[in-house]
Formats: sequence, structure tokens, C-alpha cells
Amino acid sequence: MASKRRLSRSGDKESLTEDTSKARKQPLSKKTKESYVHNEVEENASVFVKLLKTSGITLKTGESQNQLAVDQIVFQKKLFQTLRKHPSYPKIIEEFVSGLESYIEDRDSFRNCLLSCERVQDEESSMGTSYCKSLIKLLLGIDILQPAIIKTLFEKLPEFLFEKVNSDGINMPRLIINQLKWLDRVVDSKDLTTKIMQLISIAPLDLQHDFVTSLPEILGDSQNAEVGKELIDLLTENTLLTVPILDVLSSLQLDPKLLTKVRQLVMSKLSSVTLDDLPVIVKFILHSITIVDAFEVIAELREELDLQHCILPSLFQASQSKLKTKGQTSSSGIQENSDKDCVTLLFDVIKSAVRYERVIPEAWIKAIESTASASEHKTFDLAVLLIIYSTNAQTKKYVERVLRSKIRSGCFQEQLLQGTFCVHYLVLKDVCPSILSLAQTLLHSSHQSIILFGSLLYKYAFKFFDTYCQQEVIGALVTHICSGNEAEVDIALDVLLELVVLNPSAMRLNAVFVKGILDYLDNMLPQQIRKLFYTLSILAFSKQHEANNHIQDDLHLVIRKQLSSTIFKYKLIGIIGAVTMAGIMATDRSRFFSLTPGRGDLSDEQCTQVTSLLQLVHSCSKQSPQASAVYYDEFANLIQEEKLAPKALEWVGQTIFHEFQDAFVVDSCVVPEGDCPFPVKALYGLEDYSSDGIAVNLLPLLFSQDFAKDGGSPTSQASDQKLVSPLCLAPYFRLLRLCVERQHDGNLEEIDGLLDCPIFLTDLEPGERLQSMSIKERSFMCSLIFLTLNWFREVVNAFCRQTLPEVKAKVLTRLKNIVELQQILEKHLAVTPDYVPPLANFDLEGLEVTPPTNTAVSSKIRMQGKIGGRKRKADGSKMPSPDAPSKEDNSECDPAPSDRSQVEKELKGKEGKTSVSLQNYNAYFRELDIEVFSILHCGLVAKFILDAEMHTETLAVQ
Repeated sequence: MASKRRLSRSGDKESLTEDTSKARKQPLSKKTKESYVHNEVEENASVFVKLLKTSGITLKTGESQNQLAVDQIVFQKKLFQTLRKHPSYPKIIEEFVSGLESYIEDRDSFRNCLLSCERVQDEESSMGTSYCKSLIKLLLGIDILQPAIIKTLFEKLPEFLFEKVNSDGINMPRLIINQLKWLDRVVDSKDLTTKIMQLISIAPLDLQHDFVTSLPEILGDSQNAEVGKELIDLLTENTLLTVPILDVLSSLQLDPKLLTKVRQLVMSKLSSVTLDDLPVIVKFILHSITIVDAFEVIAELREELDLQHCILPSLFQASQSKLKTKGQTSSSGIQENSDKDCVTLLFDVIKSAVRYERVIPEAWIKAIESTASASEHKTFDLAVLLIIYSTNAQTKKYVERVLRSKIRSGCFQEQLLQGTFCVHYLVLKDVCPSILSLAQTLLHSSHQSIILFGSLLYKYAFKFFDTYCQQEVIGALVTHICSGNEAEVDIALDVLLELVVLNPSAMRLNAVFVKGILDYLDNMLPQQIRKLFYTLSILAFSKQHEANNHIQDDLHLVIRKQLSSTIFKYKLIGIIGAVTMAGIMATDRSRFFSLTPGRGDLSDEQCTQVTSLLQLVHSCSKQSPQASAVYYDEFANLIQEEKLAPKALEWVGQTIFHEFQDAFVVDSCVVPEGDCPFPVKALYGLEDYSSDGIAVNLLPLLFSQDFAKDGGSPTSQASDQKLVSPLCLAPYFRLLRLCVERQHDGNLEEIDGLLDCPIFLTDLEPGERLQSMSIKERSFMCSLIFLTLNWFREVVNAFCRQTLPEVKAKVLTRLKNIVELQQILEKHLAVTPDYVPPLANFDLEGLEVTPPTNTAVSSKIRMQGKIGGRKRKADGSKMPSPDAPSKEDNSECDPAPSDRSQVEKELKGKEGKTSVSLQNYNAYFRELDIEVFSILHCGLVAKFILDAEMHTETLAVQ
């Protein structure tokens, strides 16, 4: 049967081809009869015209519409009854159709029959719909006329297949096919299917597309299988009709095996299709998936889907920004918009599939999960995961698990994420809330790489999305910062700072949200406070704009409030904020804007603002040694990391130089006198300062500070001036040397006298007098050694970069002094239990350091006291004296001096060395710079190499 049908079809094709060729040879303008007069009623004695007029339709000539005097259903019933009751039935039908064929020989008449009729209503007629069907459409609704009318239309249609659209804009082939759509009943659907498939095979490409897409609207469900087979054959022959055929197949009820065959055929051609066709093809593939083959189909689809289909929009976007010139045509913009629309449609198809088909999202996630290599992953994979995460609530946990696994394994990295946002930002913008929710979830992870990936989601969402999404990103980051979780606060502040640098104009619009973080400073660490003030200061001072004034005012208010606090914690916050803000205000702008040196300097007004702020910090912190030390260290870090404007640096350098000299430097020939119980000596000098020179006034300052703590009267030296704390010596010197380095390009010749000058100390070696010292005196000696060590450490940090051999030798000597002092310090600490050294690092972390206790020695002393006491008690009288319990108690709590020295001697004899480890005291030492270790490469340095006049003995320093 199939072969016979094909033979008849080929014959019909030949007849249609012949009719078409005839139509080409005989233009429609050559009519067999003359045109009718316009706007007149058709007067014809044919059965066709008479029966129509009797039933209620009046035919008009020219461009006028045919008039319908009755309701459409009434017309069809009247005509049907007239034909059915006619004496010559069924011959009358042939005559009627013959009259129709003659009438539509004229183009205008044919067009009028295809266009809707005009409803003529009198005053008594009921008000109904004003739309009327065409004459052909009405005739097709009559069963006894339908087959003959369809035959006539298909015979007439080839005349117009290759005709261009006339000035009236009417496409005759489309108009004819439209008559066949949505018929209430098709009498012979098989014959209609055969005819329309024959027509598709010979029609031009544009009409083929229209005819194929019209099939579901023309044919009934009974013909789905037959139409499906015909379309598959056509798909194999003509790939240009892939999209309309697949669109039709998706709406037909076909056998699953047949769909599988079509899907395999389409999948093999997927890499070669255009971007415009991709949404329809992917839609068909996804709708044809079953539970059994879901994973295999999705995996193959993911591999075949070429990445270039999704990258095209970004390429057009990049090209558009480069081609924005006066002579640019609009074609590139049209193409760009078209490609963007296609990508949006593609993801709409995917969204619809993953929302309503549970098997599809699970299979897609599984396909991505099974891809092991990082190079095999595409931006499309990550985009689909984000789409599934936002669309299908049941698979959120699965998506999170896969993302975590891929991030930890290194398959999903920043480059892939950046490419995903760059390519698919239009699609991802619609799921911004879900992306932010995912970022928040990832930031709660304990794995650093996952936390970083979550922060990148925030970053690129802010970079690529619109203003509303940017506001949501800032709100989410502020929530993280105010949460109190240290890891979240750190990463959120890092992202916030990066966004300020990346897009300051957009961040200014959201500054009001960022300012709200100032209410949560109590729970932040110092480095977090620095980041926050740095971020706000950039927003406030990076560009002079009136909109920034409110940020500046709020910063000044918060800083003044914190500085005026008597609680050190809040004063420290004010110091950090003020120094950070001053650093931004005094930044050398020439390095940002490629200005010549000096052009980026501060104006007089700006310089005044900076100096006023620094003076405020200085005045608010001078009464607290710890606050002053924090100020000096913060300012030193600022100068080390930032390049300040020359005018600001000059003011800072002069102020610090004079204040340091007045506070800590004295003449070496004038030994201070006072009530100090220790003899003051100038020690550790590297040059002969017998006649003239300077010295660091350490011991008198420390004694004055300790004496003032105990409530005594100030010494004669400190009575006429403010009390200067030795705690500030090392931080202040670090600030001084960094200022000099910046001003003189690393040359420290201006302060090189501090490298070899002596220090006012006392004999530090613990001789026999150590045993006779009180606990307070021993603590005083330990503090003196700690401060001396920190002074030497900062001196070594300062001069280790100098290249002169003489300076290198002195630095090596200072390193030797450090080693010697550490050995002396161990001896002092061994006999000073529960001693707390002076602070060396003055931020909040330094204040929270747990004081080390020399429990090893003290516990051994106490244990020996217990054992000795029991032995003495046992060796004595069995009836102890009344004084015995008190002596026993005293020996357990605090051994007598004679017993304690006895125990110490025994311990030294047994162990040879004390068990104190300075590693427990690292928090109380100033840090050595990494550059210090470079000085160790110089090896053996001899004095005669340095002294050109050879006046000194040869002294090797190693």
C-alpha cells in the first residue's frame, strides 16, 4: 500500500509541477475575461452566484468586500439545504463548484473570496460579532462542498507560489492555507494530508516554513502518525526546515520510538545549526526525554552544544563598544540584539524544562557531576547549574553539593565563573536573588576555596547586573559584616573594598548601607576596622563631589566620638579610623592619574585638614602610652604601605623628628641623676662618645613611669615636662625611620647616629645581687631588658637595608647584642615567676595576649619546698611545736629566701640550665622584618676594612 501511495504521490507531484510551470508561463494578468467594474454587485446567471444570493451572500466586484446579510451559521444551513434539496443533487454540487472556479479566475474576485465578508445588519437584527469569515471559509464548513473546495484551492494555489507580494501586501499562498486552519470538521483528512505534503515538497523555502508550521492547525489528531513520518522524511532531505519540523513534531502525539529516532537525527546535526535555530532544537530534545534515557541524552546534549553559541552575544557586545564611531551602521546592533534574544530564548526553554520535568534537572546535574576534568567544563555548565538552583527547589541541595565538590577539586575556578557572568549576564540577572542566596550559603562553609567562590559570586553579580541587583549585593555583604562571624566579616569586607576600587561611582549610590556598619565596630578586629574605614574613606575622599560630604561628616563624627572615649578599646578604634582616613586624604594622586611629580600634591586646604586630623589623634592619645604607641604603629604602617603626598610627608617628618629627639634622646656626657636604686650607665655604644654624642634615655624614663604608677612624686627630670613612656620608644622610632626613608629614598644618614649611640641602662648581668633583689626590682630589670631588646630590634629593622660596609658591621653588632641580651633575659625570667612583660604590639590582639607565667621554675620550687618541709617535719620531733604549722604553710606558699636560693642552686645543679623558653614571650617582642635575614649573607666583616686610616685594631664581627 505504501508503494502505491508513493506512486500516486509522485504522479500528483508531476501534475503540480506542470501546473506550476504553466502558471509561470501564463502570468495571472492575462485574464480570459474582462475585469468587472469596481464596487458593483456581481450580476451573473450562474448557479454559483444565484445560490449564494439566495442563501444571503452578495458578491461584490473590485476591491469591495462580499456582503453577508444573515448570520454565518444561517447562511451555511440555507446553502446546505438548498443544495441538498435541489432536484439535480448531487450534480448541482459540480455545477456550483464549476461556477466558483470560473468566478475566481479573476484575481480580485479570488482575493475577495479569501478575505472576510462584510456583515450587513439592519436595525432589527441582533447585535452579534462584527467579524465574519471569508466566503471560502464558509463554504469549507459545509461537508458536501468541502472536498471539492479543497481540491479547487490546491489546484489554484500553484499559480501563486512564485509570485511576489503585490503592493496590497497580501500573500496569496498564505491566505489560501489560512482557509484550511481550524476547520470544525475535516471530511477526508487523509486526502488533505497527502495534498498538503505534496505542496510542501514543491513550494519555495519561505512558504515551506509557513506550510509546515500550519500543519497542527489544519490536520486532526488522527493524522499525527502519518504526518510525523512524512516530516521525518522531509527532515532528512532538507535540513533548512529543521526548526519548523521540530516545532510541529513537538506538538504532535507520536510514538516514543519515532521520537527517539528524530532526536538522534537532530543531535547529530546540533553542532552545525545556527544560533537562531538552537532554542527550538533544544526544546524538542528536552521534551522527548524519558526517565530511561535522560542521563545519556543530557550528557550528549551537553557535549554537542558548542560553546560558541553562547559566547556570540559577548563578542558582539565587545565589538560594539569598540565600534561606537560616527559612521557605524545599525546592522551590528540589530545582529547583537538578535543573538541576545536567541540566548535568552534558549535559557527560557531550559528553565521551562527543569521547572516542570523533574527528571531533566537531576539528569543535567548528574551529567555535570560526572565530568571529571576542569578543561571539559564550560561556562554553560555553571550557568545551567545556577538556573536549576533558582528554578527547581527540590534540587537545591543537590546543586550545592555538586558545586562544593567541583570547587574543592578545582574544576570551578574564578576564570570559569567570570566567563559565565560575562557571557550569560542577561540570563543570570533574572535569577539574581537565587545567586545571592547561593553565595550566602557558600560563605558559611569552612573550606576556604568555597568561601572565596561565594565572594566571587557577590563580586561579579555587582559588576554585571543592574542597579537593583547591586543594591541587593551590598545589602547581603553588610549582613555578613554585621553577623559577627570572623570569617564572614573578613571576606565580606574584602569584597566590599574590591567593589569600591572596581566601581566607585556605583558604590557611592549604596554608601548609606555601608555607613550602617559603623554601628557594629565593637565586634570587629583591628584589621577589619582598618578595611572598613579604608573603604568608607575611598568613597568619601577619592573624588571631590558634593554627594560625598555626608560620608565625610559621618566619618568625622564617629572618629571624634571614639577618640574622646576614656575606654582604650574605643580610643583604639578612633585612632585606626583617623589614621586610615588621613592616609586616603593625603595620598599622592599623581601615581593614579599619571601626573608629573608635584602635580598630585595636596592643596593648602587639604593639607590643613590632614594635619588637623593627625593633631587631634595626637592630643587625644598623648595621655595614654598604649594609645600613643598604637598611633605611632598605625601611622608607620600607613607610611610603609601608602605613598603620601610630598607636602603631608614633609610636615609629618619634621614633627616626628623633633618630638622624638625631645622625648628620648639626651647628651651622652650628662648622666641623669635621681632616686633610681640602680647606677645609670651608658652601655652598648659602638663609638667613643666620651666628649660629645647622644644616648637613648631608657632607664630614667622607665623608672619615672614605674614610680608614677606607685603614686610617688615625679623625679626632678620629669617634674617640668610631660611624662614620656618608654613603651613608645620602639614604635616612635619605627615611625621616624620610615618617614626619613620616604623623604630620602631609603637613605637614613639623617638618623644614623641612633644605630651606634649608647643607651642609659644599668648593669644587666645577674650577679650575686640578683638573689638579693626584691620581686619589684627583678620585674623592673626584666622590663628594662625587654625594652632594650625591642629598641635593638627596631634599629636592626631600620638599618639592615643600608649598603655601606660600616653600617652592616654595626647592624651585625646589634644582632650580637640581641643574642646576648636574650641570654641575660632568660636568667632573669628564671627567678621572676608570674612576671608580665611590657606590651610590644598595641592593637586589640596584642592586648588580648595571655601573659606567660614561669610556672616550670615556680612549681618546682614549690614542690621542693613541700618535700623539704615534710622531711624536716619527719626528722624533727614527733610532737611538732605550735609554730610548725605556720612554717609549713609559709614554705608551701612562698619559700623563705634562704630555702629559695637553696632550691635554685639545687635546680641549677641538677639541670645545668634554666628551663625558661623565650618562645613563650614572642608576643612581647617587636617583629623583625624579613629583610633582616639578608644581612646574614655578608659573612665575616673586619674593622680594618672599614677604617681607611687604620687607627683601630682589627676586630672581626660575625
